[in-house]
Amino acid sequence: MSLPMSPLFWAAALAPVLFLLVVIMKFGWGVAKAAPAGMALALGIAVLLYRSSPTALLYESGKGIWNALTILLVVWPAVFSYELTCESKGFQAIRQGIQSLTRHELLQILILGWIFPSFLQGITGFGVAVAVGAPLLLSIGVKPLYSIIIVLLCHSWGGTFGTLALAWEALVEQSGIAGAQAAQAAFLAAAMIWIFNFLGVCLSCWFYGGVRAIRAMAPVLLILTVITGGGELALAPVNATISNFLPSAAALLAVFLLCRIPGYQKEWAMADSRIMERKGAEEGSREQEMSFHEAFLPYYALTLITVVCLLIPPVNRVLNQWKIGFAFPETVTGFGYVTAAEEQLSPLKPLTYAGTFLALSAWISCVYYKKKKYLDREGIRRAAIRTAKKCKSPTIAITCFIILSKYMSSSGQIYILSQGIVSALGRYYVIVAPFFGILGTFITSSNMSSNILLGKFQMTAAGLLDISPAVTLALQTAGGVLGTAFSPGCVIMGISTTGITGAEGDILKRIVPLAAGCGLAFGLFAFLFL
Repeated sequence: MSLPMSPLFWAAALAPVLFLLVVIMKFGWGVAKAAPAGMALALGIAVLLYRSSPTALLYESGKGIWNALTILLVVWPAVFSYELTCESKGFQAIRQGIQSLTRHELLQILILGWIFPSFLQGITGFGVAVAVGAPLLLSIGVKPLYSIIIVLLCHSWGGTFGTLALAWEALVEQSGIAGAQAAQAAFLAAAMIWIFNFLGVCLSCWFYGGVRAIRAMAPVLLILTVITGGGELALAPVNATISNFLPSAAALLAVFLLCRIPGYQKEWAMADSRIMERKGAEEGSREQEMSFHEAFLPYYALTLITVVCLLIPPVNRVLNQWKIGFAFPETVTGFGYVTAAEEQLSPLKPLTYAGTFLALSAWISCVYYKKKKYLDREGIRRAAIRTAKKCKSPTIAITCFIILSKYMSSSGQIYILSQGIVSALGRYYVIVAPFFGILGTFITSSNMSSNILLGKFQMTAAGLLDISPAVTLALQTAGGVLGTAFSPGCVIMGISTTGITGAEGDILKRIVPLAAGCGLAFGLFAFLFL
């Protein structure tokens, strides 16, 4: 291999990333518009400067489309399931059910702003948790600004292993990490995410009532963060797919038990809380046809299916036998940069696949809701139409981002980019590694897209520094979680569902300091203990 290590080639490799940064942040392009343009730019650079052949790039396009499809087959049923619950007015039943469980105002806020959105994030992702959680908080009297901030802070810990670990799987696929190194990266990432999870919830309590509020909720915070963060830490190295979903479900169950404690049955509120606007809160006693448990049917079904198919070894062994994948040949650029052949690229196992579980749970709830007359054909059609509209932009963006990353990787652009940055920073690169994850998520509004764009970059950087790639990849995706807390896509979801405008600056002012501080701390810790 004789790739030219010149400033021209390094600048060209940086161009697609800079382009995305400028058009999204400076000119306000949406990711569905920016991603195809960035892909076209990477393609042009690969052909004109890095001497990639049209045939090789055609193969890379095929790889990208296949990888994107394995992700999108999770996204589509996840969003459709959410829309079915909206159409059947299930979220109203959920809110009223929570209010009937406890009269403790701060506990209600934590349930609706942390535990339930975390549960949704474990399944859906893509801003759904914010879209649901923020208006639920608004309905019990939380001010619009803080209803968004609390959900952003408290749901983002699911940014890597949530959505049945889509972002993590994308990182694994793009980087090529496997075995013990993958398990180590998952463990390190989960540990950092646990810290941010705890700090984000504590900050939300502080917004409600300062130190007094944190003290009042200390037992609940400790129990639930051990279940969520500790559960994810234990499961992530073993089975990443369920490492966020199951702890979130367990935390939801724990909440029901905690609400039975006499102290949380009594009415409790801080009259001078700066985040509350109680006069505007909706009454929780309004008649609701659907019960709480009926509203939770899609999630009960998903939990049962997931546990049976993934956690019962004999069942899992049988279901794992069927897999689908495609072979791709080795390709070489004009400079001799080799992309290895793939005997079976990213094989899909349909019977143990997250998208299958989501589709099946959506079908079960759809049949039940129709039978109970909570839904009719027209309602299902409306849910399908909204799903198609919401999925259009992510579909375009995810597909183009993955193909872009394939072009950059196969042509040698990522290798050259890594060489330049690592040469300039040396081992100090580790300190700033989390900020690449933060930046990637802020640009694309998705930790998954950030991992797709930068996973190979972080893997290459680790090789050049002669350190374990588990470190840089863990910092990458943990940084992505920090970025999820204030990513434009999630912020927009909250703003659109709460009806406030022009609050982006106020939201960022309250979240960015914590995210940046955690990013710096994680990077320094990794650097000091290498």
